[in-house]
Amino acid sequence: MTYRELLKKAEYELSDSGNEAPMTEARELMYHFLGADRMFLLDRAEDIVPEEKENELMRAVGKRKTGFPLQYILGSWSFMGTELSVGEGVLIPRDDTEVCVRECMKLLDSRGIAAPEILELCSGTGAISLALAKKYPKARITALELSDKAFGYLCRNIRDNNAEEIVKPVRADIFTAYESFPDHGYDVLISNPPYICTDEISTLQREVGFEPQMALDGGSDGLDFYRCISEKWLKKLRHGGIISLETGEQQGQAVSRLLSQCGAENVRVIKDISGLDRTVTGVV
Repeated sequence: MTYRELLKKAEYELSDSGNEAPMTEARELMYHFLGADRMFLLDRAEDIVPEEKENELMRAVGKRKTGFPLQYILGSWSFMGTELSVGEGVLIPRDDTEVCVRECMKLLDSRGIAAPEILELCSGTGAISLALAKKYPKARITALELSDKAFGYLCRNIRDNNAEEIVKPVRADIFTAYESFPDHGYDVLISNPPYICTDEISTLQREVGFEPQMALDGGSDGLDFYRCISEKWLKKLRHGGIISLETGEQQGQAVSRLLSQCGAENVRVIKDISGLDRTVTGVV
């Protein structure tokens, strides 16, 4: 089978399974497993694909047809220009989270804080911490994560991105670990916590079903982690400190109230490009 024929076959199989971007994903898989990028396919489309490589690609296509996330198959994904290892047991970084990070950066820059002390809760892959580390190389960042599997990815991504001197990973449960952290010790508190209502998790797209439930489940109303952050962690910020939290698309006002009730000021709901609630920021 030629590269052209194999690409068409992969695209057809993905399309037949209901994939929303079969051409894009087929090309991603071709590049990952065969090293066949766009220029390769233009120059050598009629070359014969080695049989073992063809079989490897089609096994990956078969796995993707079940809904298994493309990012897990590829083993890595980019967030704000940083390449991150991903796999089963860790939440996949999403573009939505960029809103939370960029709003935090705006607030830091407006205050002229070049070497912030940052606390990230529910860090997962470390996407947020590493994006901030790239922007603020003089920062000191503490990244908390509870899951063993996710913590492994966090440590690997810190190491692979040469950020050991900036980002310190800590395995901890935010519902109990707050007592171990000093009050008024940080310039920034940032998090993309679990925020899906427990009863809604089973209704999400099938790909999400392969991601760890503990990274999604925010309790019966989706607000369990926001309550903890507001009541227990907000006091970890210095006077004038910044908080930036990713939220679900209808949670902005509820999260704003929780922060305001616990002393945050200038609380704002930031919407994403689709006009949906995506981030809540404030200062203390």
